[in-house]
Amino acid sequence: MDAARPVPGTPVTRARELVDRKDWDGLATLCDQYWLALPERHESAMVALLEEVPEAEFAARPSLLVAWVICYHAMVDQDSRDRRPFLRQYMELGTRLAGSLDPERESSPANLILIGTLAMITLRGQGRFEEAEARGQRVAERLAVLHPLPAVEPAPRPGWLAMQRGLTRSLQADFDGAAEQYRLAHEQARAEPTAYFAGTNATANLAMIFAHLGHHETARKWLDEHESYPPSPRWASTLLEVGATIARGWDALDRYDFTRFDRIAEATGDGTESFEVWPFIAALMAERGLHTGGPAQALAHLSTIRLSHAPALTGQGAARQVLLRAEAELLIALGEGNRALRVLTEAGPVPWLAVPAARLRLLAGDHEAASALASQGLWAMRAVPRDTRQLLLIKAVAAVRAGRTEEAAGLLAALPALRSPHEVLSLATVPPAEREELLRLARIPLSDDAAARLATAGPVYPERVTLVELTARERAVLAELATGDTTPDIAARLVVSAATVRTQVQSIYRKLGVSSRKDALLRARELGLLGYEVHCG
Repeated sequence: MDAARPVPGTPVTRARELVDRKDWDGLATLCDQYWLALPERHESAMVALLEEVPEAEFAARPSLLVAWVICYHAMVDQDSRDRRPFLRQYMELGTRLAGSLDPERESSPANLILIGTLAMITLRGQGRFEEAEARGQRVAERLAVLHPLPAVEPAPRPGWLAMQRGLTRSLQADFDGAAEQYRLAHEQARAEPTAYFAGTNATANLAMIFAHLGHHETARKWLDEHESYPPSPRWASTLLEVGATIARGWDALDRYDFTRFDRIAEATGDGTESFEVWPFIAALMAERGLHTGGPAQALAHLSTIRLSHAPALTGQGAARQVLLRAEAELLIALGEGNRALRVLTEAGPVPWLAVPAARLRLLAGDHEAASALASQGLWAMRAVPRDTRQLLLIKAVAAVRAGRTEEAAGLLAALPALRSPHEVLSLATVPPAEREELLRLARIPLSDDAAARLATAGPVYPERVTLVELTARERAVLAELATGDTTPDIAARLVVSAATVRTQVQSIYRKLGVSSRKDALLRARELGLLGYEVHCG
């Protein structure tokens, strides 16, 4: 588009008039008003106009700086889904501007929201989630002083602050807090004809969270709300709408519709891209690999995802939960019971690992422990449907294997309220033999499509996994055996008698089913009790 001949009736027309009049404050207000839509179909024209602004005037108005960054990247990156260059420059600008903002003294709502949210995004990019939320809280408190009646005089970029606070809390795995902020963003942005983008983004992320947790109907409700908004600006549509795409991906997975899922995955990417919501994409990708017979490939890709993002991001919040849980589930699917146990043990007894912890005990043949762990998870998970379905099914299978069919039938009675008749994913995790028994014991509603897909679902996990559990002292002795030292030397280092070491060695041999040090070390490495381990998180 020629900057000298702006199209009438567009923001660029008004921008041309303001530049000609040297009304820099008016131009900054225009940038606040149109925001992400500013470059729509007129990227080159807007870049050229903004470059006519004198440097001193330009630098004094954060709205102009941000507008230039947006328009420039809309111009040069319009055919690319990779927004890393844009996000990198956006965060660099945030770092530069954040030092100039004192929320308690700032008198401009526009600057407060613009610089405050820039600072939040920058802090999140560094893995400083708590600081990002604290900054958002301070900005919200100051904004309430400056804008006591937002319904009468809406703040610039309506809903954007709440949207960014919701995203921060999503990445912290505070889903209750995230949903509260996203709903607020939706309410604040809903009535705005030109700056509704926070509502588009917030409803997409609400659908994502509820789908991630397994609330089918609520996810669909927020997808409907999302689709009621006007189309997003072309250059920013992927960033604003990826949450909705993730929600649709979960719907396809839940229905076992892998053809549809693969079409959706073309838009989300594979979890290695620069989207801040990459942990939720990673969860989708791992689940896809788990249910399509590719756990080894999915485990390798999980490592690629982890290495694609900074350790400060992968080691906390939703990312840590997703990566550790996916690793445990994929290791169980590969029959690597001890490696899965090590992941679970190192993470500690956290509610979000209740499903793989209970499943591991079930497949190791310890039905009572599986049932007990599933019960603990049901109480601790606060009725998250996706996990509740799995835990009820694990308890039911454990009851069937223990010969308590009435107990299994009672557990299954709660299942219809927790799943849609179209959902296949949870039932597909049940071993085929027990699946038939469970369907015989209880009426589990299934649509015709769901029944057909379930009938073709192969086993997700092996019939049985091997667990060899050593005591802390036995693990220490095993590690010492790997050094090749003599029994007296090992005893001296561990400050015990040689006889005690010999007793522990015999116990280790018995548990491993071997009769020599060489075979014990080989078997221990095979089971993941010794040697290099790859962990996500």
